[in-house]
Amino acid sequence: MRLLTLASFLVAILALSTPSFAQVTDAKRASYRAAFEETLRQPDNAEVLLKYAQAAAAAEDYEGAITAYERFLVLDADQPRVKFELGVLYYKLKSYDAARAYFEQARASEKTSKEVAERSSEFIRDIDRRWGTSRLTGEFVAGIRYSDNPASLPTGTLQSFGATVVPNPTFQRQSDFAFVGAASLSHRYDFGRQDSGTLETDFSFYTAKQFQVTNADVMLLDLGVGPRMELIDGPLSGVQLKPFVSGRYITIGNLPTYWAWGAGLEASVPVADKVRAGVVVLGQRRDFVDNVAVPFNAQNSGNNATVAANLRADLTSSVEASLGGNYTRYIAMTGFQSYGEAGLGGALTWRFEDPVGLNGRKWTLAGNAALAFATYDQPDPFIQPGTVRTQTDVNLGLLLSVPLDDRLTLVGQTTYFQRSASINNYSFNSFSSLLGLGWRF
Repeated sequence: MRLLTLASFLVAILALSTPSFAQVTDAKRASYRAAFEETLRQPDNAEVLLKYAQAAAAAEDYEGAITAYERFLVLDADQPRVKFELGVLYYKLKSYDAARAYFEQARASEKTSKEVAERSSEFIRDIDRRWGTSRLTGEFVAGIRYSDNPASLPTGTLQSFGATVVPNPTFQRQSDFAFVGAASLSHRYDFGRQDSGTLETDFSFYTAKQFQVTNADVMLLDLGVGPRMELIDGPLSGVQLKPFVSGRYITIGNLPTYWAWGAGLEASVPVADKVRAGVVVLGQRRDFVDNVAVPFNAQNSGNNATVAANLRADLTSSVEASLGGNYTRYIAMTGFQSYGEAGLGGALTWRFEDPVGLNGRKWTLAGNAALAFATYDQPDPFIQPGTVRTQTDVNLGLLLSVPLDDRLTLVGQTTYFQRSASINNYSFNSFSSLLGLGWRF
């Protein structure tokens, strides 16, 4: 439950990285068509070209706007404002080398205004920080979450040594609010090679501090490091490979719970236009820590191997879909804690026009669903000696992301989790909703 909740929450962080552009209205489209028709009648008229470029940019036809602006520069080369606009367009298309070159030219012109020079410098600094040899980016989210079962407790009777028992009052379901915070930092070092080789370092932090049910407090630290490279010759051209090492630390109820570390390989390959497939193989060691809440926690320690595959596709310019599956084999110190688990999930992301006229920036709605099936190797002699534990997990999520400006985003999220198990001790469900703010740099 904990890991699924964290994975669901990370969807909110990912949504913060979505670019947002101005709203394309019917009036802008009409102006764009009229400006285009005028260029057909007057292809060498500089003023007509300039109006067409501005209309194309407003209609989000960035390639068309670039073509018109560059034709304008053929007629009048020393136009710093036009070069600045070209830099912005290339920036939006993520052609950062071309964008930087135009910003440099706009800033260096003797005819440039103070505003254009300052804004060009800001873009250059941003490009160098984000996409230079060494670049750091980050996302932060903070909010308040409500959950009707933050401690993931079952309802009804429990099993102990094969007997049915009534849980004590401290082991009963209770709803609660929590402060939730998350951060994700990514550093990329470009080796400057033809294979687009980079050294990638990713750090994630997540915490939930309950208002009342403090034994459900959770904190997670994740670190992954590895070089990414792209094969550029032969039949595997376009395949990206990334060997990596990773580490994780988790506390629950403000007590150390487990460490994990391992290594793996990530591969991705384009399979069609706007469709990419990926595979991750991971080997990991988990060392659980005994604490006052779980004095025999260390018996859960063991090794796991995971293989996961996914397929991502841009269905339209506004809709993205993903589908994935995974299998994990975990071998613990004790047989009744060892298991095999298979999972399947998918997500759909839709970016749509601002429906209320807040600021004209595109909103994002993302939905996800996942199923997981697990079977343990042996019965647990301390709970139900004659029953092997099996369980089925259902995880559903819905996220709405509303950009307030280029960096600040309002995030709303709802999740539902249900676990059905052959032993009632492990069966539970939980509904939660979150409202927060995200900021990225």
